[in-house]
Amino acid sequence: MNDLEYLKSKNVEVDNALELWGDEESFKDALKEYQNSLPQKLSDLQLFLKSQDDENYAILVHSMKSESKYLGFMKQAEVFYEHELQAKEGNHEFLETHFTELRKTTHHIITILNEFFHEKKNLLVADDSDIILNFIEKNTKEDYNVLKAEDGSVALDMLKNNHIYAILLDLNMPKLNGFEVLAYFDEFHLFEEIPVVVITGNDTSENIEIACSYPIVNILKKPFNDTSIKSTLDKIEQFYHRNS
Repeated sequence: MNDLEYLKSKNVEVDNALELWGDEESFKDALKEYQNSLPQKLSDLQLFLKSQDDENYAILVHSMKSESKYLGFMKQAEVFYEHELQAKEGNHEFLETHFTELRKTTHHIITILNEFFHEKKNLLVADDSDIILNFIEKNTKEDYNVLKAEDGSVALDMLKNNHIYAILLDLNMPKLNGFEVLAYFDEFHLFEEIPVVVITGNDTSENIEIACSYPIVNILKKPFNDTSIKSTLDKIEQFYHRNS
């Protein structure tokens, strides 16, 4: 199966898009540009939603709808179009209720394009220990692109600007700790879309109990080894199989 046949297998209307772009190279360039822009657009939409800025929400989601149609993602464009209409009508309740659907739709496009361009999945690892960060990277870099964050604040910035496949999250970090990141995931309903693995060291049973009150997929206890990491990656893949 060649690249364009892969897109067609995912219900992307490639032939119609090629009529617009004229040649395969231009089409692929546009796909890459759109792929790179989506994480930031999704982050901006979330900010507009939180501030109830329906006007700018409508403008941005309109551009996402149009670009999706130009690139053959017609079913996804329908989701963006509905959000555009509701935002123009000031139906903020609809936007809040259905934002998870929009986010899943956007992530689905990014996932298709990551496969199309044969790119590694982004594994975000948040820990204030360089030893831990480098050890995890060493044992996962063959299959994953590892994004390393030394605290929760950096992790959230990376989350907002990248398509994250999974996050390995230490509980005890400076500036913004793991519990605050878990609360952020809970507030914005991200557990449904991004599997979270909690890294624990000398945490109390109470802290572990708090972490487990969230729908995390696994706990990685320090000190861990390559076998523990492989088991964790298996749990991440199982998350996606259950939700496919």
